[in-house]
Amino acid sequence: MRNRMISRSVVFGLFILMGFSVDVAHAQSTFGTVRGTTLDQSGSSIPQAQVSLHSVDENSDFETISDDHGNFAFENVKPGHYSLAATKEGFAKAIIERVELAARQDLRLDVKLALASQSQVVEVSGAAELVNTENATLTDSKLNSDITQLPLNSRAVSTSPLAALAVSPDVVKDTQGNIAVGGASAAMVGYSVDGISTANVRQNGALQDSYPSAEGIAEMKVTAFNNNAEFAQIGDVTFVTKSGTNQWHGSLFEYYQNAVLDARILNFPTQAPKNFNTFGGSFAGPVTIPKLYAGKDKTFFFFAYEGNRRNVSSPEQLLVPTQAERDGHLSALVAAHGTPLLDPFTGQPYTNNTLPSGSACNNVLAQPEMER
Repeated sequence: MRNRMISRSVVFGLFILMGFSVDVAHAQSTFGTVRGTTLDQSGSSIPQAQVSLHSVDENSDFETISDDHGNFAFENVKPGHYSLAATKEGFAKAIIERVELAARQDLRLDVKLALASQSQVVEVSGAAELVNTENATLTDSKLNSDITQLPLNSRAVSTSPLAALAVSPDVVKDTQGNIAVGGASAAMVGYSVDGISTANVRQNGALQDSYPSAEGIAEMKVTAFNNNAEFAQIGDVTFVTKSGTNQWHGSLFEYYQNAVLDARILNFPTQAPKNFNTFGGSFAGPVTIPKLYAGKDKTFFFFAYEGNRRNVSSPEQLLVPTQAERDGHLSALVAAHGTPLLDPFTGQPYTNNTLPSGSACNNVLAQPEMER
C-alpha cells in the first residue's frame, strides 16, 4: 500500500513538473530582448556599469553588468512595461522611464550617464529607437485597445480575434477568407498563442476557435518579412494573452446587433430576424488569500469570460404546384415558359397541355407532399 502511495505521489509530482516545464518552454517564443550600450556624454562606452531592468507590471527587477565595451542585454523578457536604470561610480544614475516591450521584439536602449558632480539622477524619456536597427524583420503590432475598440464587424458574430488582422497593412484576405501576409500565400503563414501553434494542420490557415476572448489578448503581432528561421514560415501571426499585475483591473463589455438597419430580403416583405449578443468581462490582480498568502510582487491571476448568443433565421422561398397543376392542367406553366409540354414516353405534345388521368406524371403531381 505504501509503495502505491509513493508511486502516485511521484507521478503527480512529475505531472506538475511537466506542466510547468511545458508552459515555460512555450512561453519563451513570445519573449523579447532589451539590449543597449552604456555611454558617457561624449558617446564613449562605459564598461562595467550596473544596469537594472524593472518590470512596472510585476514590480520585479533584472540586473546585469555591461561588458568591456559597455554592451548589455536582457534576454527572454516578457512583453510589458518597464523602466531601465544604469549606475557607475563617478556618474549620476540614469533612468529611462516608460519602456514598452512588444512580443518577440529586439529593443535597443542606449543609456547616457552624466558626471556625478553635474547631477545625481538623470531621467530620460522616449529613448527607444523608432526604427528597428537590430534586424531586418518588418512587423506590425496591435494592442488590446486597438483590437477591442476599432470598429470591426466581428464582435457578436464570432469570438475569434482573427478579424482584427484586417487592420494590419501587411495582411490580405481572399474571397474564401484565407489570410495572406506580406504577399506570401495562405500556406506560408504561421499562427500561435503564447507560443503554442494554432495553425490548422489539415488545411492552410488558422484554427478558428483556438483563441481566447479578444478581452484577454494583450497584443497581436504580425511579422511580414524576414521572419526568424525558428518560426518556419515567411509570415507569422502571434497573439499574447494578458496576465495579472500588482494593480487590480477589470472590464465589462457587450456588443449587440439586430436587423433594424438591414435591408429587406428579395421577394420578402420584411427583414430577416437577427439578434447577435456578445457579452463578458475580465478581472485581474495579485493572488491574495487573507491571513494565508500575499501574492503581491509574486503571484498574479487573470480571468476572462465571453458569452455569445445568436438568434438567426434563413429565408426560404418554395415553389409548389397550384390545384390546377396538381390536377394535370399545365396550360399556365406552358404559357409562362413558351415551350410545349411533351410526353416523355412518346415525345408528342399533350392535348391541351393536360396530363392524362392516371398517367405516371399526373400521379406524382397529385401526391400530398406536393402541397407542402
